[in-house]
Amino acid sequence: MAYNIFFDTETTGVEVEDQIIQIGAIITNTQGQLYKKGIYDELCSSTIPIKLQAMSVHGIREEELEGKKEFIKSDFWSDLNSLNSNENYLIAHNLPFDLGMLEKHGFKNEYKAIDTLKCAMHLYDVKVPHVNAGFGQEDLIEEEILNKNNNIVPNYKLQTFRYKLFSKTAESDEAKKYSVTIKAHDALSDVLILKMFLKELFFKAKERYELKNSEAMDKLVELSSKPVKLKIFLFGKHKGMTYEDVLRSDKGYLEWLLREQDKLGEKCDKNIKYTIMELFK
Repeated sequence: MAYNIFFDTETTGVEVEDQIIQIGAIITNTQGQLYKKGIYDELCSSTIPIKLQAMSVHGIREEELEGKKEFIKSDFWSDLNSLNSNENYLIAHNLPFDLGMLEKHGFKNEYKAIDTLKCAMHLYDVKVPHVNAGFGQEDLIEEEILNKNNNIVPNYKLQTFRYKLFSKTAESDEAKKYSVTIKAHDALSDVLILKMFLKELFFKAKERYELKNSEAMDKLVELSSKPVKLKIFLFGKHKGMTYEDVLRSDKGYLEWLLREQDKLGEKCDKNIKYTIMELFK
C-alpha cells in the first residue's frame, strides 16, 4: 500500500547555507491511516544562526533550539528514508524548496513527487486585473475569489487556498483527527492544510482530465514536473499586465527576458521560458 508523506520545513533562511530548524509532517497510507507515529512536529538544532528575516516569518528563536537534535537524527528523517521508494508520494507546497533543504542533509529522493503549488498553477486561474473596472467591480472580483465553486485566485499561496476552500469547522474537524492545533506560520499546521488541499487537487484533476481514482495521483505527479503557461507578470516594469498584452505592446522586452532565461540554463524559471516560447510560436 502506498504512503503519502505530507511535509513542510521552517529554516534559518532561504540562502545556500541555510538549514532546517523545524519539520512538520503527516504520513498516511491511502486509507488515511497513520504510518507508525505518523505526526511529526520537531524542532532541530542548526550550525548557523537563524536569520532575522526568517525569524520574523516563523517566529522560532535561537533559544528554542537549545538541546534539540540535529535534523538527521529526527524521527521524521528516519521514517522519510525508510519509505523512500517510487511507490510512495512526497508532497509539499513549493516542493523544490523543501526538497532542496532535505538534499542539503544528504537525502536522495526516490519518491513520486507532488508539488501542490505547481498543480494549483495548472488547475486554478490567477486573477487578471481589470484595468478599467468601475466602482464596485473590484469588490465583485473579490467575492468571486471567495466563492469555492469558481476557479479564480489572487495568488497561489497555500494560505490563499485555505481561506478560499475550507471553513473553520472543516479545519477544526481535520485537526481533531490528528490532535493538531492550527497556528499561523507553523510547519505542522501548514501540513494539515496541505493534506486537505491535496484532496481538493485530486478531485479537481480527476474531473478536469476525466480520470479514474487510480490515475489522479499520478496525474498530479505529471503536473508537478510540467511547466505552466503564465497569464500575468508578477514582477518588473510590466507587473500586473498579461503576457499577451506585453507581446502586443513590448515584444522586445519578452525577447530580452527569454535571452536572460537562456543564459541561466537549468537555473532559469521554466514557467517564464515556456510561456514566452509558447507566445512566440
